[in-house]
Amino acid sequence: MPQLAGRQIEEMADIRATRKSTIVLICSMISLTILGSYALLRFIEGDYFLSTVNLFSSFILAANVYYLIRHRHLHYCDLVLSCILLFQGVVLLFYGEQIGDRLLWFYPILAVLIFANDFKLGALLSTGFCALTIVATQFPQAVQLQSDSPQSRFLLSLCALCLLCNIFAYYYAKVMAYIQTLYNEGIEDLAYLDQLTGLANRWSFENWASGKLNEKRHSNDLTALVFIDIDNFKVINDSYGHDVGDRVLQHFAKRLRNNIRNKDRKTNRHDYSIARFAGDEFVVLLYDVKAMKDLEGIMQRICQLFDSEYSPSHNERINQLTVSVGVSLFPQDATTLSELTRCADKAMYSAKHAGKNQYKFYSESHLNTLPENKRASLANVTPIK
Repeated sequence: MPQLAGRQIEEMADIRATRKSTIVLICSMISLTILGSYALLRFIEGDYFLSTVNLFSSFILAANVYYLIRHRHLHYCDLVLSCILLFQGVVLLFYGEQIGDRLLWFYPILAVLIFANDFKLGALLSTGFCALTIVATQFPQAVQLQSDSPQSRFLLSLCALCLLCNIFAYYYAKVMAYIQTLYNEGIEDLAYLDQLTGLANRWSFENWASGKLNEKRHSNDLTALVFIDIDNFKVINDSYGHDVGDRVLQHFAKRLRNNIRNKDRKTNRHDYSIARFAGDEFVVLLYDVKAMKDLEGIMQRICQLFDSEYSPSHNERINQLTVSVGVSLFPQDATTLSELTRCADKAMYSAKHAGKNQYKFYSESHLNTLPENKRASLANVTPIK
């Protein structure tokens, strides 16, 4: 799957909350500007009642804007905005007869009530607002409508706007619910996992490993990047076909996953520490390794994953499957993921040139920075430069 899908899948699944926060923030800022301006205008005109109402609403909206900018979470900010707009609508309806063209403000109020809330709540508030407007027009102190007056067309247009906006909000809510369902059912695997082996893909590994390296930068335990390549894999593809080659990759990935810890000790959740890097290349980020002998034990287990012959089918057997492994230590060999990968890759090729079916460390320069009790077991390790 393209890298873009991996970067955007979580935002797609959470787009409803993101959209609502943005809409509520923008609408709150616009409403604050308008109501603040009208509060000043009414005060200058001597209408202290409407000036006080607008000023009170402005203070609440200012608090709403401040909270949204600071926290970027709704926490009832949408309801606060809706209540202020409904309150303003009621004031315009019953006490704003001296305000020219006050009915025109009902259109944006109605639209915000629909789009700033979830579909059900938006439909309830907007329908209730339309019903209140229709009922209020039957009383002289509100707005007296005549069947042949422009105000009657206003009511029809207001109801039509309410219907159309709610239809759009309904189908938008269905699409968002469908995306959320797909996400909950595991569609994120398409973005983060390699589809052939079920391991993490390169993008998810690099994204996760970069954060993990920053987390372990000052750790006293060993952190190592392991680069693994299946020996003579091209010969397997050429001799047995790509279907057999794919089964070899799946078989190796399963053994690798079963023999290497891929759960965070603190959370006990699976991480992206084991990944298919490209083709027949795999990478593993090992962290919280207590001693060098433990790290070497892991390397030996990896090199022995193909000790027994592999049978891709009842009629075929592949003998002498081996792997070459390169190891680089963080931060002794490199301080960035890209450099750490380059060092491990170079060590892996050194293992291949030395006869394959073995592991090699990138260099011995890390000996000077390791504690004394972690150096002794490195005497039999061949360094490369």
